[in-house]
Amino acid sequence: MKASIKTYVWILVAVVLTTGCSDWLDYSPKDQYVKKQQFSTVDGFYSAVNGVYNRIASNTLYGQNLSYGMIDILAQRYTPGSNNSNSLNYLWSTYDYSSTNLQASIDAIWKEAYSTILNVNVILSALEEQNGVLTQKDMELIKGDCLALRAFIHFDLLRLFGPNYNDGSAEQPAIPYNNSDKAQAHELLSSRQFIYDYLMPDLNLAEELLKEADPILTEGVLNSNNENGNNYRRYRQLRLNYFAVILMKARVHLWAKDYTNALTEAERLIGDDYVKSTFPFVDSDKLLGSISPDRVFSSEVLFGLYNADRESIYSDNFDGTNLSGAALLQPKAGYIQQLFNQADYRFLSQWRANGNLYSFCKYAKISYNEENPPFYAFLMPLMRISEAYYIAAESSIMKDPSNLMAGITAAQTYLTPIKQARGIGLPGMFELLTEHSKEYLREFWGEGQIFFMLKRNNQGLNNLYNANTDGSITATYQLPLPASEQENR
Repeated sequence: MKASIKTYVWILVAVVLTTGCSDWLDYSPKDQYVKKQQFSTVDGFYSAVNGVYNRIASNTLYGQNLSYGMIDILAQRYTPGSNNSNSLNYLWSTYDYSSTNLQASIDAIWKEAYSTILNVNVILSALEEQNGVLTQKDMELIKGDCLALRAFIHFDLLRLFGPNYNDGSAEQPAIPYNNSDKAQAHELLSSRQFIYDYLMPDLNLAEELLKEADPILTEGVLNSNNENGNNYRRYRQLRLNYFAVILMKARVHLWAKDYTNALTEAERLIGDDYVKSTFPFVDSDKLLGSISPDRVFSSEVLFGLYNADRESIYSDNFDGTNLSGAALLQPKAGYIQQLFNQADYRFLSQWRANGNLYSFCKYAKISYNEENPPFYAFLMPLMRISEAYYIAAESSIMKDPSNLMAGITAAQTYLTPIKQARGIGLPGMFELLTEHSKEYLREFWGEGQIFFMLKRNNQGLNNLYNANTDGSITATYQLPLPASEQENR
């Protein structure tokens, strides 16, 4: 018998339009008049898109839990308040999914994610109903953006709540894919159905639409305000732009262990000279000796979030000088020195010594002119160009196990530019199998990808991959469906 799942959501409507983000208020899904008014103008459509990006930047989703917080704690990046067994951070680190507090947090992530997806679907349905409100280019841009965002959120839900993808688990019921603008029950899909019948079609159509309409293809990232105050088509690194969609496709293929297509999509980015000029590797002069260091390597970011209060991330979670106990997230003593080459730009710019410990300072406050702050002062990366190189390296090794040496040789060619861009030398050829995984630890700390790499590889958390405790810990990589949802199957 097929299972179904009830997604509890509220449709939200934008009431304040700015050049940046909008405030959103709840209203009843039955209030079609409000919906009609919202989407009666170009401003209304773009305000709605701003609103859903505001929601994914909340602490419940990518502003904390799915970037530097819960997801990195699950990946054993810190020793989170081990002296306080009641703290939420500590419960995450022990995979205590039976805890009432943890179940409430899991439920909040699930509901907020599907609520945001429903809001995306409301915009998509309004696009079908609009009568001449938008130009063709605006319609294509908004629809491509929304389809990509729907796929992006769904995919992370699958990676969290679904099983690791393999021949046995791919056919098991996992989670629903919501492509409706109505609050209703949705069937639990297998991972294979989810990816190939719903998610990839969304990404393929998004790519097709954005290829026609995304200004990033002709004008670059456009990270400055328009003189006329209309920024709808600007700040493309804060949207799921055309190139971010291609990286998403590579990421999905890698998860599904389709290494041939993962490599093909990654190569589309790696081999494109325009991509290299649009997303260049960070200039070391902007890292070392700079009073305003670009610790997030912003030039490399394909997609990220705007967080006006980003500096509080460090002061509230990572400041080893002023925090202690359950409030402090910090790797165990000696781990950072073991993980990094001391000449690595990531080590030099993103880690701050605190006695024999190190504090993660990627998101710490930087100095800048308040009237003209740099774009990267408020940026939280979620996708960066280096991931294409890592996907290509892993796919080269895994796509043909019978010819491992050729795969390792190819992988080295993909890792070489990254190592050079980070100021360090290459590992020996036979170190590549472990070096690739360690590179994820160095590169994506605080960006939400380490846990998924560990889960994808079913990685044992021995001392090399465990920044929490000495020795190994058994990870439970699949989060349980929230109790409130299981009751409605």
